Amino acid sequence: LCTAADQARRVDPQFAAKYQRLMVGDRHHESAICHLATHLVTRTAACMRTGQPYALRDVDGTPIIEAEGRAIVKARYKIDPRRRDNVRYKRMRERRKQVAGQESQESRCAPTAQPAKTKPTSRQVA
Repeated sequence: LCTAADQARRVDPQFAAKYQRLMVGDRHHESAICHLATHLVTRTAACMRTGQPYALRDVDGTPIIEAEGRAIVKARYKIDPRRRDNVRYKRMRERRKQVAGQESQESRCAPTAQPAKTKPTSRQVA
């Protein structure tokens, strides 16, 4: 399904526009593809329900053929490779910070080396 969504974004201008919007909004490629896959399932179900074949359309709703779709996607919906790299490296930096932060934090449940500062409320000994 994800492979079909990845191919759909290369041919269908509506999917390409959505993919570009997601990628510009700092989404990872795989996250954007999964998002497109859900829309592809919805469209496929609608085609099966109505009994009509899937029709490629431009973003304004004009019916197009596959070759036109590919040309439109190549012309209008390019993702800047530097932008893609920036998103990738930004996520890696965030993950490294999280991992470093987790290693330096102490567990709240772990026993401490210092004695407890609270006084017992009753004199009963267990």
